[in-house]
Amino acid sequence: MKSTTQQMQKAYKIILTTFLLSVFILSTTKVIFAQQNNSTDIQEELKIQLQIRPRAELRNGVFTPILQGEQPAAFISQRNRLGLIYSKGNQITTSITLQMLNVWGNDAQVQQTANNVSLFEAWVQMALSKKMQIKMGRQILSYDDERILGSLDWHNAGRKHDAVLLMHEKGKLKTHIGLAFNQNTEKVNNTFFNDAQSQPYKSLQFAWLQYKVNDSLKFTTLLMNQAKQKSTDSLYATTQTFGVNAFYKTAKLNATASVYLQTGKSNIKNAAAINTSAWMASLYGNYSVSKKFTLGIGSDYLSGMGMGSTSNKMTAFNPLYGTHHKFYGYMDYFYVASPHKNTGLWDSYLNASLKADKKTNFQIAVHHFVSPVSILNYQNKAASAYLGNEIDLSFNYSLDNGAKIIGGVGQMLPSASMKYIKNIPDSKEMKPMQNWIWISIIVNPEIKLFSRNI
Repeated sequence: MKSTTQQMQKAYKIILTTFLLSVFILSTTKVIFAQQNNSTDIQEELKIQLQIRPRAELRNGVFTPILQGEQPAAFISQRNRLGLIYSKGNQITTSITLQMLNVWGNDAQVQQTANNVSLFEAWVQMALSKKMQIKMGRQILSYDDERILGSLDWHNAGRKHDAVLLMHEKGKLKTHIGLAFNQNTEKVNNTFFNDAQSQPYKSLQFAWLQYKVNDSLKFTTLLMNQAKQKSTDSLYATTQTFGVNAFYKTAKLNATASVYLQTGKSNIKNAAAINTSAWMASLYGNYSVSKKFTLGIGSDYLSGMGMGSTSNKMTAFNPLYGTHHKFYGYMDYFYVASPHKNTGLWDSYLNASLKADKKTNFQIAVHHFVSPVSILNYQNKAASAYLGNEIDLSFNYSLDNGAKIIGGVGQMLPSASMKYIKNIPDSKEMKPMQNWIWISIIVNPEIKLFSRNI
């Protein structure tokens, strides 16, 4: 009974907050629009954005090691997007984007059923004052280097949130406040939310601040809370993430430093709650040796939980909704599609990029993966913390018509400990060659239907 009462109180607080926010918006928008309409230089614009992105892949050990006796996978997938954007100065902007994903050959030659078209984006952004805007609806949340909140653009589906976002900018300071509250469907009673069917959280609140010291240096901070509701007993699990980032950029040097702490509490019926205490740190820098050649070095440390640990404290850091493909190797062995037993990660890497000409770029990255916690073998004895190395080669080539071709090759060199954290049976053997080959063409035309000053 107490748990139900607490849940009702939380629901009422969310509803009350939403109601007060709505009253504030309605009471200010009319006055502000009237003020802004006095301007004689407002541009009204309507445009269509298209994206066609086919990608061919040969997977021979992506996400997790391919085993002896298993065959590589080969296929061509395609992302198709159609977006419509309307804007009227800084008074209002609306965007609707439809998305369809397909694998070549999955539809019958003579189509019998409708394709699965989804609503990727649908939002409106309005001015509340000269310095404040509000953005509501289905949208991308992308902040900083996308370590915690990212667009996940590499994935064909991308990542979106249903949220309201308040944005304020004054001088050197930017402030964003985001709120989300999710339900599986329209209901007539209770607010239970099953995140296995929809968004991965029931509610989300965050504040992001950016302070620009000068043209070379800026600092940001992220404060975020999320709540999940367990399907077994409806109890809540909350996670708080706090982080500080520093970004430094000159004509030749580019450096980033990040530190995040994570706390939280997962309630368990008739048992002690599991508390979270985790952290991560990252340091990266690159230097332009010449106009065409850049060298970089970095290290990411994400705390983990030792295999065999019996502690009721969760010490594994969760990077949540970031673009993990960008950071921890293109073959996505960590924090993407295949778990690694909450053991965390220490990823040290070198990279380089070469601008061959105005149209062509080449990149190479070498990752050294180590576990920050103890690893146990099948006999529950200590194993090596070394997990393996990965080499990623990639390129991009810009065509004269505005399209772009990108591609690459990834090679993973796993150690025996990789087998333990990926939960591969003792009787199975990994293939000596773990690799991935991909190539994609990206076409992003933008069609301006009309543009005028009003």
